[in-house]
Amino acid sequence: MPGLPSLRALRYFHQAALHQSFSLAAHSLNVTHSAVSHQIKQLEEWLGKPLFLRANGRVQLTSDGERLKVCCMQAFRDIETTCEKIRARNANSLTISCAPSFLAQWLIPRIGRFSERHKDIALTFQTHGDIERIRSEQSDVLILSHEQPVQEDIAATLITVDYIGPVCAPMFSNRFTYATDFSTLPLLHADTKLHAWAEWAKKTGARGDFWAGKHFDNLTLAIQAARNGLGIIMTPQILVKKEIREGTLIAPLGFAEVDRATWMMVKASRKEEAEIDLFRRWLLEEAAMTG
Repeated sequence: MPGLPSLRALRYFHQAALHQSFSLAAHSLNVTHSAVSHQIKQLEEWLGKPLFLRANGRVQLTSDGERLKVCCMQAFRDIETTCEKIRARNANSLTISCAPSFLAQWLIPRIGRFSERHKDIALTFQTHGDIERIRSEQSDVLILSHEQPVQEDIAATLITVDYIGPVCAPMFSNRFTYATDFSTLPLLHADTKLHAWAEWAKKTGARGDFWAGKHFDNLTLAIQAARNGLGIIMTPQILVKKEIREGTLIAPLGFAEVDRATWMMVKASRKEEAEIDLFRRWLLEEAAMTG
């Protein structure tokens, strides 16, 4: 590679720098002492700088040698970590990450259709929204409600524009309109979506205290509370279409479009992998069917 010395020489130097000994480096590499000495000499000639001070049969790193040692340690550690991840990643498998509410309310009721179509793909589910885990390949796919696609190293596919609205049980006794003072109503909140009511109020002009009320750890629990008549929950339309269709929830004011959308995100370098492409196609198909 242009601009780089021999990678073998760098590897031999790395071991010699770690052990502070050519002999121990040779033993760890399963080569001769002279092979290590020869490679390091070539590396020093390429750099035009000494990397070791040699005295009384012992070697000691120079300041330039210390700098190169640190660089090599990081580079070889990154290579080792990446190779281990590649080896550990099973073929015909996908790890899918999303919010607990999306997993429980939307994905799990439908994922059987994907598994029926692609029986050879093993699925694992995680409940988080951490893009860094896509970058580090701890997750293969992340489904996330986000205002806009993220950095260039992440490939984002638009699944659906987000609409949110207040829903409650059909037997809920407090009727409300956009003119209602929502401070008078029992509002429900998901701690994972604390600003949902305020976001909706800003879009619709509704008024009231949008922070008071019962709080739940996640949106799935809050939706179940609303189904049981405990109050009104602000929720994305996509998560409650089944309940509204079945009549266990109603949306008296409908749903308002907000400034974010649901995206499927993957590491850009992996976007064409077969399993990821199959899941993307299926996800878009399902989203088109349910709206």
